[in-house]
Amino acid sequence: MNIGIIVAAGKGSRTNLTFPKQFYQILGKSLLRIALEKYEYSELIDKIIVVANKDFLEETKKECYEINKIYSIINGGESRQESVFNALKFIYNEFEYDAKIVSIHDAARPFVSTEKINESIRIAEKCGSAVLGLPEKNSVSYVLDNNVEKILDRNEIYIHQTPQTFDFKKLYKAYTNFENELKAFTDDASIFHKAGNTVRIIPGEEYNIKITTEFDIKFAKWLLKEGIING
Repeated sequence: MNIGIIVAAGKGSRTNLTFPKQFYQILGKSLLRIALEKYEYSELIDKIIVVANKDFLEETKKECYEINKIYSIINGGESRQESVFNALKFIYNEFEYDAKIVSIHDAARPFVSTEKINESIRIAEKCGSAVLGLPEKNSVSYVLDNNVEKILDRNEIYIHQTPQTFDFKKLYKAYTNFENELKAFTDDASIFHKAGNTVRIIPGEEYNIKITTEFDIKFAKWLLKEGIING
């Protein structure tokens, strides 16, 4: 069984909206709805778990209308990693290790393609993990107290995206091992790697942007209106 986890529990304060950014609508669809439809259309996804902001459960339910693969909508935590762990615990309690693969995706990245979701699942089935990443194009340095300590080789630097897709058993054990340290991690790949597992990077997508700021919202709206991507 392959399960998609859509993380939609954030507050989105940096977008300067009066409501969480996952409910922001572009051309009649919310960011959450666009992301959900990508998973609904994947033939490799069996069920979807939506992790929601507990203060916006009703709004989340409305966006899930006629998404047939949704198994449950659950409450998120205080941080993204706590929200993901809530989903992993829920999946284990419901299915134990009948869940083989989990594909974790941020609702704030609505423009991922269904093809890339499928690719990540196929690779995770073979390799245990598949994380979308883009090679860094800019010069990169390690800075301490506003001074450059070291120039990093950008050819060795990749920017992580979601979905991040894993063998469920290995990821669940990794999260359990670091349950009391979750806030120290920035994504699922970092927890998986810290537990001693290999993280496989696969090519990401340029337009699979994370909508975080007011500028990102304007850019996303432009991408859709110009037909550069499909919502």
